Amino acid sequence: MKILDSLRLRDTTRVRSLFFRVGMWWRIFYGFLRFLLGFVLLHLIGMPVADVFYSIMAHELIEDKTDFLVRVVTPFLRHSSFTVTYFLAIYFIFWGFIDIVLSINLLRRKLWAFPLSLYLISIFVVYEIYRFSYTHSLVLAYIVLVDFVLLWLIRKEYLSLTRVVVRTNHA
Repeated sequence: MKILDSLRLRDTTRVRSLFFRVGMWWRIFYGFLRFLLGFVLLHLIGMPVADVFYSIMAHELIEDKTDFLVRVVTPFLRHSSFTVTYFLAIYFIFWGFIDIVLSINLLRRKLWAFPLSLYLISIFVVYEIYRFSYTHSLVLAYIVLVDFVLLWLIRKEYLSLTRVVVRTNHA
């Protein structure tokens, strides 16, 4: 019976470890996209966000003037005077860079990256929840959920790594 329990525990650990690796690769990819977006936004400083959105969606508007995304976003953009700012560009560059660097070091199992990632992602989640309280955005709710899952995976991986380090030091 203990052998069966041991096999189940190993399988659970393998699956969790697989999800951890997939999650870190996702953060690297997502961080890279944010990093690139930040540099693109640097070239659009001062341009209204509505103009940026409509230039990106121009091909959709040509094909279908009643596109779902355009219909949903247009009412918000009509009453918005937001322009692309340095803050927005630097924000994307900073978080993209942080995600890439920390995720690579988490995959390399650098112990210092685990607590730092947990703290930074937690701070970011608090900010996301604060923003959600104002926007009630379903996309933001999804991002918060994904970040909670990633926090849990990082914590579990960190605990399993520190247990291995403690066991090898006592052996």
